[in-house]
Amino acid sequence: MQYLRMNYSIVEAVKQLLTPLNYLRIQYSQRCLFNIIIPLLITTLLLSGLIVLPKPINIFGNNGLISVITGFIQILVGFYIAALAAVATFQKEGLDSLLAGEGATLLVQRQGIKKNIQLTRRKFVCYLFGYLAFLGIALYFIGSISNLISESLKVAIPVSCFFITKWLFVFCYLFASSNLIITTLLGLHYLTDRIHRP
Repeated sequence: MQYLRMNYSIVEAVKQLLTPLNYLRIQYSQRCLFNIIIPLLITTLLLSGLIVLPKPINIFGNNGLISVITGFIQILVGFYIAALAAVATFQKEGLDSLLAGEGATLLVQRQGIKKNIQLTRRKFVCYLFGYLAFLGIALYFIGSISNLISESLKVAIPVSCFFITKWLFVFCYLFASSNLIITTLLGLHYLTDRIHRP
């Protein structure tokens, strides 16, 4: 019984740590466009450019593509956390009103009962910047670790396998980075315009 309780508490702890990812579960009209379609288009264009360039660009290493992206993300994470703190505590009339238009909903479970809740402007923007901070931290560490182990993997696994793994990783990393940038622009739209509308 105690073992089951401990496992349950671990599951609950992991759920709490992953709370920022609830942003991906929010239902709103342009969700697919901002989270999948635009990042996928950007990723495809960037990846195509990397492949067809006559002189290849370093992907890993100190001056490689991943290093450039992680350096940029390192700056952004502080902004995301500051923006989250500001939105969570900012006192403004209308910030706690529901989103205009079709609005946004999130399926939550409270006391064992699942229900869809309508999100306020404040709640939506908090989820958005919480997600950005989480994704930024994850991309920073994944990028840094990939830079550290890329040479060892190149030696340890067959060349053909390394080639496929490398470009699959680059695709996923660029997609997540594109998602980060597009969601950042969406967050800036809300901070600069939407939350100030009556």
